[in-house]
This record gives sequence, C-alpha cells and structure tokens, in this order.
Amino acid sequence: MKLIYKVLSLREKSKTNTGYTVTELLIGLSLGSLVVAVAGFGLVNTLLLDQKASAKGTMQYNTDRSLEFIAEEVKLGRKVEADAVGAVDEVPEFTLPNRAKPILALRVPNVPRRIFYYIKPASDVWLGSYVIERWGPNFNTEGQYEESEINNPETWESHVLMDNIDDTSITPNCPPDWQSSNPDAPRGFNVCVDPTERLVKMNLATTDTNPTWKNDLNYEASMMAFTRSNIVQGFSENAPSFTISNKQLILDGAANVKFQVLGGEITCGSGGADIPVKTNLYVDGNEETWNTNSFLELANQPAGTTFDVESVAGDGSSCDGHEMTVSSAQTNNPQLQVLVNGDPVPDLTPFDNQNTIEFFMQQYVKDGKIKIAENQAIFLFELWGDNQSASYFDLQDNVVLATVENAN
Repeated sequence: MKLIYKVLSLREKSKTNTGYTVTELLIGLSLGSLVVAVAGFGLVNTLLLDQKASAKGTMQYNTDRSLEFIAEEVKLGRKVEADAVGAVDEVPEFTLPNRAKPILALRVPNVPRRIFYYIKPASDVWLGSYVIERWGPNFNTEGQYEESEINNPETWESHVLMDNIDDTSITPNCPPDWQSSNPDAPRGFNVCVDPTERLVKMNLATTDTNPTWKNDLNYEASMMAFTRSNIVQGFSENAPSFTISNKQLILDGAANVKFQVLGGEITCGSGGADIPVKTNLYVDGNEETWNTNSFLELANQPAGTTFDVESVAGDGSSCDGHEMTVSSAQTNNPQLQVLVNGDPVPDLTPFDNQNTIEFFMQQYVKDGKIKIAENQAIFLFELWGDNQSASYFDLQDNVVLATVENAN
C-alpha cells in the first residue's frame, strides 16, 4: 500500500509540473484575439455611429438656425427683391465677390442700401462646396443694427453665415406666379419670392463628409418668411415704394408722384451771368408739361411707371453757345447723382464761391447725410461738363426732389 501511494503521489506531482501544451496556448491565444477583435470592431463602429449622429445633429441645428436668422431679418424688411441679380447694380458700395451669386436682396426701412445674402465657393478655411455670406450693417448686443453703421454702407462688410452648403439638392421649383430671385442659384441655397415681394420661401441644403463614413450626411430644410415692417411700424399695407434703376425712378406699386425743383446755380464762367436752366420730366418716355415754379404732381400712376428727370442748361444763344442736357435716361452719366435717405452729401467745392449743395437742401441734410423720407429721392445735376476733377464739377447746377405717395 505504501508503494502504491508513493507511485500515485509522484505521478500527481509530475502531472502538475507539465503546464499547458503549445497547442493549448495557440488555441487560447487565437480565441483571445478573436474576442478582442470583435470587441474592438464593435467599439469602433459604435464610436463612428456616435460621431455621425453628433455631426448630423450639429448640421441640422446650424441649418435651422441659419434659416431662422435670415427669416428674422426678413421680418424687419419692407421688401424682398424678386430680382436679386439686378439689385446688385443699384448698390455702388457693394462689390459681389468673384464667382459669387446673389440670392436674397432685402430692403429695410431707414437703412439706405439693400442687405444682401449671397453664396460663393468655399475657401480652404471653410467646409463644403459653398458658403453663405451676408453684406449689411452689423448687429449690436441687443440684436439691433449698429446705429453708427446704418447710414454708412461704405463701412459694411461681408461675413460668413454658414459653410457646408450643398450644390446638388434642392432645385428652386417656385410656386405658380412666384419668381426665383436668381435663376442661376446653386441648388444648395435658393429663394422664391411671391408677386408682392413680401413673402419669401427659402430652401437650404447642407452636407458633411468624413473619410471614415460609408455615406455622406445630407440635410434639407425650407422656411417661409414675411416682411412685417409695414405692420410693425404702423405703415399702410399699401405704403408707396419705388426703385432707382440706372438713375430712373420706377414705381413698385400704384402711387401719386410729386416733383419739386429745390434750386441750383450755374454761371457763364467765373463771375459771369447766370445760365438759365430748364427742368423736364418724362413719364414712360413721354414729356409732361411742367411749370417748375411749382410742384408737378401726377396722380394714380400705375406700378412699373418710369420717370426720367432732365435738366437743360442754356439754349445756345449766349455764353459762347453753351447748351447741355443731362437726363436720368442716360445710363452711367456722372453728371447726375440720385440720392436717397442716408446717402452722404457729395463732398464737392462749388465753383467760383457759388452756393453749396447743402444750401439748396438745407432741410434735407443732417451731419453730412441726406435726411429725407423713405419715399423720397433727390436728383443732383452738373450742367457744364463731365470732368469730375474740374473746378466746375459741383453737382449743384440743378437740384430736384421727388416724393412718392400712396395712391389711396
């Protein structure tokens, strides 16, 4: 018995000291690696899904907030231009960046120039194909326009509102009778304007990419906005408005229009005799009879009516036959400037100590700026020559005020 016990004890000790075989170790290592790999794949996939969900949530938030921002400014407005492309030409202080496309042009009461939202290719700093930029006065901490900037459009700057704008998503299919503000707008951001130019539908599509994602993220949103300034500020729903296009006055709606000569001064050289000036008015190209010693008032003029103001200095019978005609029908003529509320008064020294521009517009100038109603415009004429560097070029030879009033 003792011998058997010793044999069994030695065998037991021998079995304990042998350990795992190589095969057992390899199998265990393989199983462990498989478990780690499966767990790692699951963790990576979970992290990617979480990253993608977070990115989509951020994209949706930014897209919706951008539309809300634009909509809030539209509510401040009086009019959304149906033709954003044409509106750019009416704002000399605004230069559209290279390859940019204007999408929304907004007219706001007491702001002298249109506010623009436009789209342009993204630079290396920004993501996606396009970015949306805004040009207009900055906002203060209370969400209102900076007072120091409102009447100084030459200081306005463009700022990026949002990047990651898609170019393959929403085609601007506008409702019947509505108009796309820019028919050539990228499909990532476009606008439809109703016939009254007060209701606008904005379409915005954004995208986000990541090399680790199987598919890109895309998000589309639309929002309607309505210009409410006429309601909020107590104006009539049919408040008169007009557009200055290539120096012509064009009615946006039916209105009564009044013209008044404020004055002017032009002489035959230094110390010479006064040169007579005649002022003419053309409505849709047809001349109106006007005794310029009093108002010329034209009632119930329909929307779309064009008005051209013309000044004629001399008749060829005196001052070496001087006779010059300048009209708002002459495109890009430097001898005529048309000013609206908030525009700076041209900084010109009058010829031969004549009266200044401000003299003829005393009640319409404050702190070097034009202070007139939103429904008024002032025409300044130079009737001697077109050399803007010459001493005679003073734009005060004839000054005319136009007032557009509600037809009702």
